[in-house]
Amino acid sequence: MSNDTEPRAPRTDGAAPVDGLDDQAALSPGQVLMQVYAFFYKKSVGLVLLLLTGLLSLLGVLFAQMPSDLKNDPQATARWLEQARQVYGGWTDVLHKAGVFHMFSSVPFLIVMGLLAVSIIACTVHRLPIIWRAARHPRIRVTTRFFDRARLRSRFTAPIGAEKAFEIVCADARRHRMRVITHDRGPGRNAYIDRFRWGPFGTVLAHTAFVIIMAGFVVSSFTGFRDQQFTLTVGYPKEVGHGTSLVAEAKGFQDTYYDDGSPKDYVADLVVYDDGRQVAGRQVRVNSPLSYDGVMFHQAYFGVAAVLSITDSSGTEVFHDGVALERTTKDKKLIYGRTTLPDGNTLFVVGSASGQTDTGIEPGQVGIEIYEGDAGDPIDRTTLDTGVPTSLGGYTFTFEREQQFTGMTVRRDPGTGIVWLGFLLLFVGTCMTMLARHRRMWVRVTRTDDGTLVQMASPDRQDSGFTRFFTDMAVRVSSDMSAAAGEARGGDDAGENERSDERDTARTHERNTADD
Repeated sequence: MSNDTEPRAPRTDGAAPVDGLDDQAALSPGQVLMQVYAFFYKKSVGLVLLLLTGLLSLLGVLFAQMPSDLKNDPQATARWLEQARQVYGGWTDVLHKAGVFHMFSSVPFLIVMGLLAVSIIACTVHRLPIIWRAARHPRIRVTTRFFDRARLRSRFTAPIGAEKAFEIVCADARRHRMRVITHDRGPGRNAYIDRFRWGPFGTVLAHTAFVIIMAGFVVSSFTGFRDQQFTLTVGYPKEVGHGTSLVAEAKGFQDTYYDDGSPKDYVADLVVYDDGRQVAGRQVRVNSPLSYDGVMFHQAYFGVAAVLSITDSSGTEVFHDGVALERTTKDKKLIYGRTTLPDGNTLFVVGSASGQTDTGIEPGQVGIEIYEGDAGDPIDRTTLDTGVPTSLGGYTFTFEREQQFTGMTVRRDPGTGIVWLGFLLLFVGTCMTMLARHRRMWVRVTRTDDGTLVQMASPDRQDSGFTRFFTDMAVRVSSDMSAAAGEARGGDDAGENERSDERDTARTHERNTADD
């Protein structure tokens, strides 16, 4: 046995790889992308990512979530974490660093959501050509065994010709708005019959809808905001902030109650300014928000505010607004609120809760406490009488009066329209998938010694509606074929009778001629 391959001379330039590890990668970038694509369209990968998304979402529901407006305020974040520490103890800092307290905008959640979106897109792209081929170029030829093993199948013998039987089947399908594709390759006459061939594209719309909805939430998370504790003291304008140039003012507030004392209705007369110009205004209730330039103002709660005037050591007024007393102590005796002083210290303003008289704070008074940070003991504290300037901690405080405040939720969701578009596509896709399922069947009509054999079969999954339609169709075409056979026999009998009458007439005429 000869060897036609000459041995390759070894390289002596020192550039040859010693163990093969220095060879160039065999995979091109396109092949790498195809492998990544093949990985993500696996159903198991999509299922794992879906479970991870559900797990992270469950953590976001079970654990308290930090308001989004606090994340960019270190002092507000520290205050919130101190409150959370009472519940989660030493795990508070660990949970905070892991992003559990702002789960739905955390890095792990966004990564998993991004991978899930990639998986959904890969699955959709992989499935789309298959659905398109099934709709535009379905498989119309099947084997003989198919009619013996399909989930739905029917066969019967018709007492008419094969061509006529085939025409009856196709005509019945067309009367029921089904597509009929015929071909003569194979034994007998064959037809592929289907309905709602575009129904499977509902899954494509549904998958696309999920990606669009996720994109909408991401857009809102990064470009929107939600402030759930935006308080307005009646008559005192306040900047909305969050990168907007808007200023809101409650011109008035009214609240009504039921006989048992529970709130019946509360409405704020809200005005919004942009660069000093009034741009919007309306009465805002719980279910009647004000909207301007994508920013929504929702009425949420109300209460009493302490209006303070604060001046520094030079006599310059540094604060003139109401401090909303929106919180209540655990013993329900005191109400309090906070604001930040120009030097970074925290000012707490304290008042007596409704109906409480033994708190040490008399009517017409409020207590103030100055903290360095948010915890520990106050560095200064005193009680303010109405209209009496009082110096404390380098500032002069004047308690002017009590005034109502309205608490609002202010939000901007730029992704709302995107999310609604996603839900619309999801609705359409679900309706297409559930109400317009692709229904298919194959028919073969062949001539046998006993007559015409009609075979009908469908491999589609069990569907009570389609099963009933399949059975009814088999009964209908069988009856139509029997009727057609009867008409043919009737026509043959009539022709034979006519020919018999003609023969009798001819014989009578012959006898009459012979007699003559």
